[in-house]
Amino acid sequence: MHRIFNPIEEDPEFVIINFLNHLHFMTPREMYEIIDKNGYIGQEKARKSICLMAYRHINRLKKLYLDRVPADELPSKENTLLIGPTGCGKTYLIDLLFNKVIGLPHVSIDITSYSETGYVGQDLNTIITRLIHTAGSPALASIGVICIDEFDKLSSSKNTAVFAGAGTTKDVTGIGVQRELLKILESTVLDVPLETTYMSSGPRLTFSTQNIPVIACGAFSGFKRSINQLNQRIGFLNKVSKTTAKTNIAVSYSRTDFDAVANFENYGFMPELIGRFSRILPFEALGKSDLKQIFLYNTIKKYEKELRIQNLTLNIDERVVDKTVSDAFKLETGARGLKSALLVLIEDACFEAYSNHGKMRKISLSLETPESIIWRLE
Repeated sequence: MHRIFNPIEEDPEFVIINFLNHLHFMTPREMYEIIDKNGYIGQEKARKSICLMAYRHINRLKKLYLDRVPADELPSKENTLLIGPTGCGKTYLIDLLFNKVIGLPHVSIDITSYSETGYVGQDLNTIITRLIHTAGSPALASIGVICIDEFDKLSSSKNTAVFAGAGTTKDVTGIGVQRELLKILESTVLDVPLETTYMSSGPRLTFSTQNIPVIACGAFSGFKRSINQLNQRIGFLNKVSKTTAKTNIAVSYSRTDFDAVANFENYGFMPELIGRFSRILPFEALGKSDLKQIFLYNTIKKYEKELRIQNLTLNIDERVVDKTVSDAFKLETGARGLKSALLVLIEDACFEAYSNHGKMRKISLSLETPESIIWRLE
C-alpha cells in the first residue's frame, strides 16, 4: 500500500480515525481463510498466531482512537519474533497478511544494511522513515507494522568482520545495532529523518513508536547446535551426538527451544532485546507434500501466466514434479529453491521458444531416465 507522502498534517488524529473507520475489521479466522485462498501453504499454527496478533493490533487501535479508551487501560503493543528455516514462508506470510489481506501500513526491511548511529550504513531510525513514505503520512505510519528480515544476522557471534582497531570500537554489525533496535521495539519517542539518506543533516521529525509492533524474522542457522553446546557446558549433556552436531538448514524448532533467554544470549543476542518480544513463533521446515503443493499451485502457475502472454503453454510430467520437489527438499532451501529449480528446467526451452515467435505453442517437460529431465517444443 503506497500513498503520496505528506510530511505535514493539520490533524494527525483525524487521519488515523478516518483510516480506521474505513478499514475492514476482520476476525482472525477470516484473515486465515483469505491467506489460504491466496495460496499460502503450510504453517497452520504460526498462521493462526500471526492472524491473532494482527487482529489484536487493529482492535487495540480501534479501542484507542474510536472508543476513546485510555492507553494505560489497554495492553501495550506486542512484538513478535518468527524463527524458522529459509524458504518456509515467514516474510511471505507477513507481506501477504498486511499488504494484501488487511491493507495496513507495513514495511519490510533487511536489517543487514543498517548500522549503529554514527557509522557507515543506514541510520536505524530510517526504518521509520521508510514506513512513513510507505504509509504516505507520519500519522498512518504511527499505527503501521515493521517487519525486520534477517534478524538473526544481528547476532554478535555471527559477526566475522575484521577491521583496524577491532576490540577498541563498537560492534557496528552486531551488539551496536541491537542496542539501537531496542528503541524501536520499545514504546519510545525518536528523532526520525524525513529522507532515507546517509547524511545526518536534513529535516527530522519527532515520532512515537508506541503503536508500531515489530515482527522480526530469522532462520537462526546453528541455533540448535548452540543450545546443545550450552547444555554440554553446564552439564545437561555429556556429549553432542553426530546428529545434533551437524549443521542442518531445514531445522524445525519447538517451544522449549525458546523458553530460556540464555539460549539466545549464547547465540549472540542481548537478553533485553529478546525480552522485548512478547511472542516467539517457530516455523516448521516444509515437508515434501507442502513443497509439492507450492510447486504446483504457486511456482508453476506464475510461470504459466508469463508463458500464456507469449501464447505458450507449459506441460510438466508428474514424475518431473516429484523429482524437482525431491531435489529441492534435499537442498533444504524450502520454497525458495523451487523457483530456481523450475527456471533451470525451462530456460533452454524458453530461449528457443522466445526466439521463434509464433512457431512454438507448447513446452513439455518429461523424465527420460530417473536422473534426466528433457524438454520438447511443439
